[in-house]
Amino acid sequence: MLTRRGTSVGIGSAVAAGAGRLFGMGELLVLALAGIALISGSVVWTRTRRIRLRIQRSVQPARVHAGGKARVQLVLTNLGGHAPLLQLTDPVTGTLGARLGVGPLLAAERLSTSYLLPTQRRGRLEIGSAEVDVVDPLGLARTRVGEGPRTMLVVYPATQTLAPPRLARGPEPLGLAADVHTLQRIGEDFYALRDYTAGDDVRRIHWPSTARLGRPMVREDEVPRRSRVTVVLDTRSTAFDAGPLIDERFELAVSAAASVVLASATRHDPLRLLTVAGADTGFVTSGEGLAQVFDHLADVSTSAQGSLRSTLAAAAATAVGAVVVVLGGTVFDAARDAEAISAAGSRTSSMTVIRVCRPGDALPAGGPGVVDISTLAELGPKWAAAQTSSQANAVST
Repeated sequence: MLTRRGTSVGIGSAVAAGAGRLFGMGELLVLALAGIALISGSVVWTRTRRIRLRIQRSVQPARVHAGGKARVQLVLTNLGGHAPLLQLTDPVTGTLGARLGVGPLLAAERLSTSYLLPTQRRGRLEIGSAEVDVVDPLGLARTRVGEGPRTMLVVYPATQTLAPPRLARGPEPLGLAADVHTLQRIGEDFYALRDYTAGDDVRRIHWPSTARLGRPMVREDEVPRRSRVTVVLDTRSTAFDAGPLIDERFELAVSAAASVVLASATRHDPLRLLTVAGADTGFVTSGEGLAQVFDHLADVSTSAQGSLRSTLAAAAATAVGAVVVVLGGTVFDAARDAEAISAAGSRTSSMTVIRVCRPGDALPAGGPGVVDISTLAELGPKWAAAQTSSQANAVST
């Protein structure tokens, strides 16, 4: 295979040969033959190299938030004889990929090289497979001598540092207790029964009561169950006004949802992610469950399917704790959405609504638990103010 330089020399040789025959100039014919001879020699030289390479790749870290640093580490091991100058190409989704010059390598020599990945936007970056070509000394021809494995980098949404959502104590078992540590000293004696909800430990099902009542019942101990957080993400395409900035507004909504998820995870709350399109992670805690939530946020996109009312009803039906709704600020039917939010809010102990809008948008006035943002930087202070206001209202009532 010819390189760009080799292709240029080949085209020049062909033009020189044509001009030499046309004008009867022997010098041009000699020049053309010299170019063809160089190309032929380079092709033969690269194809006769006996090179065996082993390519290993690692990505650190395998998951990163947008804007974070992720580095690809490549290790090339020469399993054959002396290797001349090599050209390594590592394709990366959505980019031109990485092109690196490597070598020469002695027999059994190992060489490590690395490069940074673009992580400005959330999503998945597929890396590889790496291709290594041997290039002749003149840079006219190349021959592939090795290929490496494929690797995936998951880029999570950008986030802001937030305080965990405020949790009303009323609906929680022993919710009036002011201190978790005090409750832990009480013990784990049997306390009460309640209906089973998604995410409960099946080992706490009280089978005699379940058989008697005909529905799953769960034992409640005096050690309080941690309050739950449900995050509802609006994915309706009508909720984000059409135009060149629709992607930016939806990305802001996803980042706001991810920020709430991350804040809840720092308190080790069982949390659940619902999207209007119908996705439901169920209640998860730390570890792989939390990684699955962020993996979904890395892939989520807008959809023409789904109903905000039914999604909020599902959240309110099993929500014990806080519900946070991330809503597109420009909606097709604002009145119906406000009604759905109000109905769901009346059945939950704590609800906060984050509305994503454009700068200068005049949205209907929201209550103390409504946060309007047009940039991610606004989320932190406005979230803190809304949580403080909601807590003050809860105390006053």
